Amino acid sequence: MKLLLALLLGMSSLPALTRLPEEFTVVERFISWTNTFDINTDLGTFALARKSFFSLTPTFTLEDDQGRPLASAKAHFFSWGTVADVTGPEGEIIGRIEEEVWRILPWAEYQLFDAEDHLVAIARMNFWGTHFNLFPPEDPDHIYATIERPFLRAFRDYWTVQVRDYAVFETGKIDPRLLIMIAVYQTDKDNRDRTRNEILEILSRQLDQYQ
Repeated sequence: MKLLLALLLGMSSLPALTRLPEEFTVVERFISWTNTFDINTDLGTFALARKSFFSLTPTFTLEDDQGRPLASAKAHFFSWGTVADVTGPEGEIIGRIEEEVWRILPWAEYQLFDAEDHLVAIARMNFWGTHFNLFPPEDPDHIYATIERPFLRAFRDYWTVQVRDYAVFETGKIDPRLLIMIAVYQTDKDNRDRTRNEILEILSRQLDQYQ
């Protein structure tokens, strides 16, 4: 957990034997004023992602368990799909996640860009909408990490992130905060789509009754 927090905070001086945890979770809260996610390891909650109330586009803040800012992500207003810029506590650019919408299958695909706007990874979801594989653009068989949720979900999302290639995160090629934002924005998108469909269904029933 110490290395993960250090990576999130952009620190470089780390104990030699401390490593990025193999697994952590991004868990949507059952009850919250706005979309809120606890980021946990076996040792407990170490970070919190919360959606901002007052924003024209989906915006999330990431803070540690003491309330200290770790990052923020703000989606673009004019874009096809989700395009979100991720910045650090001091406003420094961390990278960007960009949804690829011109596809039929799978459910979702995101491109990850670093601070210099280089494409560093692709996160592709499976047919069932439960599993992202994160891999380099030139080699889909080389899995950096996986982001997975159950097929049956009751009222909330529960993502499990498993790191497969430590080097790309420990060397800073990919910032681990981008992994968290992929899970957060996918859940937020699913929630907004579900709400929109429910509203359309209610309007359709009311129209049928009126006719």
